[in-house]
Amino acid sequence: MAEMRAGATAIGNNEELAWARGGAGAGILGAVAFLVGTGLIPPDARLGAGPVELSRILAEGGDLLYFAAFLAIAGAVLRVVLFVALVQLVPQGQAGSGLLRLALAGCLFTQLLVAIGGLAALVGVNGALAGIDPAFVAFCWRALWLSFVASAVPTLLYTVSAVIGLARAGLSPRWVSALGWISAAAHVVVLFAIGETGLFALDGLVGMLMPLTTIAWVLTLCAILPGRVRRAN
Repeated sequence: MAEMRAGATAIGNNEELAWARGGAGAGILGAVAFLVGTGLIPPDARLGAGPVELSRILAEGGDLLYFAAFLAIAGAVLRVVLFVALVQLVPQGQAGSGLLRLALAGCLFTQLLVAIGGLAALVGVNGALAGIDPAFVAFCWRALWLSFVASAVPTLLYTVSAVIGLARAGLSPRWVSALGWISAAAHVVVLFAIGETGLFALDGLVGMLMPLTTIAWVLTLCAILPGRVRRAN
């Protein structure tokens, strides 16, 4: 009987480690996809350039921008996979489980907005390539950035929920939690990035840089997650 219980425990531990490794891998790939995708956006593809100039820039960026939108959507899916893994690591009833399920819901909503923004960008780029009215192209490009700003609210929700839930579950050391709190604070700032020009423009420097705080938190969490699960087992 004791051997059977030990065997069942070993199987459970192996499954948890597999979820930790799979989730961490997905989280890292998703973060890299987001970084590469946003890095492919031409620096002069700004709403302030005006519809005609913006349409020309997007048409010239064609193939790369298609790839950038694909990476953004892929990154969104992979971020959800990470949070599904986190939920699997903390079964219902354990400390932090409810908060991690709330974080998963927030993550799903955030990534849905990101995917919608990516699709809007695809429509805009396709419109630019087809020579459609530049005003429509600019509208689609504005929808991309509006979706990013709108995603700040659920991002704030899932970050705070995950930071507290992971800490209660013993899966996040304090220094990683601190990075999560920095990310949460940064996304409060993003809510004010709704101007037409300057740092706080929709597509300004603030809106571009603040998501990097989430990337830093996710990458560090993914780096330590398998080790934390292994030690806990």
